[in-house]
Amino acid sequence: MGAGAALLTPALSGCAVPSGGPGDVGGTSVGATRRELPSSITEAGKALRSGAYSSEELTRAYLRAIAELQPRLNAFITITADEAVEHARRLDRELWAGKDRGPLHGIPIVHKDLFDTAGVRTTVGSEFFKDRIPRTSSTVVERMAHAGVVSLGKTHMNEFAAGTSGTNAYFGDAHNPWDLARSPGGSSSGTGAAIAAGLCLGGTGSDTGGSIRVPASWNGITGIRPSFGRVSLSGVYPRAYSLDCGGPLARSVADVALLLQAMAGYDPTYKASVQAPPEDFARGLAAGIRGLRIGVIENYTYRDVDPDVIKAVEAATSTLEQLGATVVQVRIPMLAGPLEYSSLFNILLYEFNQILGDEYRATANKSVFGPIVRGNIAKGEQVSREFYERSLKERSQQKSAFREVFKQVDALVTPTMPTVAPVLSASGDTYDRGRQFALPFSWVGVPSISVPCGFDASGLPIGMQLVGDEMREALLLQIAAAFEGATTYHRMRPPTFTTVRI
Repeated sequence: MGAGAALLTPALSGCAVPSGGPGDVGGTSVGATRRELPSSITEAGKALRSGAYSSEELTRAYLRAIAELQPRLNAFITITADEAVEHARRLDRELWAGKDRGPLHGIPIVHKDLFDTAGVRTTVGSEFFKDRIPRTSSTVVERMAHAGVVSLGKTHMNEFAAGTSGTNAYFGDAHNPWDLARSPGGSSSGTGAAIAAGLCLGGTGSDTGGSIRVPASWNGITGIRPSFGRVSLSGVYPRAYSLDCGGPLARSVADVALLLQAMAGYDPTYKASVQAPPEDFARGLAAGIRGLRIGVIENYTYRDVDPDVIKAVEAATSTLEQLGATVVQVRIPMLAGPLEYSSLFNILLYEFNQILGDEYRATANKSVFGPIVRGNIAKGEQVSREFYERSLKERSQQKSAFREVFKQVDALVTPTMPTVAPVLSASGDTYDRGRQFALPFSWVGVPSISVPCGFDASGLPIGMQLVGDEMREALLLQIAAAFEGATTYHRMRPPTFTTVRI
């Protein structure tokens, strides 16, 4: 681990922070002007370039915010305070010398704790890896560092990304800033909670069967799962090779676009990486959606969905119509009847067993693995190779049949989740309900984005999912930006939100 990095364990409720000098993490200089933390990456970038504050000052403010709320949210596993401040100083010197790395220069973000970070422990949320320190960084971490971000630390996650609850037997549970008794979603739980509570300007997540989209929905923020292979997962601990994707979360569509810009791109070291022409994901955000066709899926979009969620998504589709889109009903055969989520999940479990099973079985003390992981391995051992290989052969045909719908519409709309965030102690069946709007789109490899679209009667956020054809992230971001521009849901702050000022 790099010098000075603070390790958070279940025994610690706070975080170590560096000290020294005016403007340090412990406070600001006497007489300093206090201003709110920026609401967006773009706002922060303008302030950094105008000299309103430095990246070091911004980074120190976010570290104070983390110290303020970590005891309540448990959003972090490792906080890299000293490294963050030193990196911010270097980036400040670059900017003052005329070297500008682009819109992410000096921007504090967080990384989910399965993205390898050289010299900083990467636990994958597991006691088994509690002291694991990679020698090299993942491609995503390297690319984002090159773009100029400051990493504040590694965020909480379900152990080995197994689940959507945000619970963790070793590192403790993460908490939703909208209601601390409720789940922040998972497995990218800490990234979602930290962004929603104002502890950073964005972060990385991974999504196998919903692990970006679920925390985006339940925390009232935005997150995108890109097309399969669009973002390199070299140096990212896998959950299921054929389903895993990496992507960003943030408080606005524009911020997500900027983060995705830094993350995406071909990587020859990642065998699933897709070669695609360079694309500016932020270029079309102001283009509007007049003339686009949005599909509501027959016997699917509103099936087995809670009433408040239906009401919010229906209102959101009406807003899309008011913005000039045409909303039409479409039928997708693979989604029309009873869905075999268990079959899709069994494919995930088979691959998870191939990834971790040998190490698991060779470990004498199985208690270093949490109950969800132990259960996943036991179930994965029962999935036959014949079933798995047959499923992969059928996948190509299913994928082609699914994509026929994009000859009729530009995008599809569903709830991100059929419920608002449940209490952390909810049953597995409660969490499993969310698979219906996540796993099918993971299986066919198409991109999807979750944007906040309303609140239930108790004030908990609701997400709308927009799904596009392969490699159409820019179009999804364009639609999401139009909706966001016509609403204020993304501006709402949860009850647990930092009070720190710069």
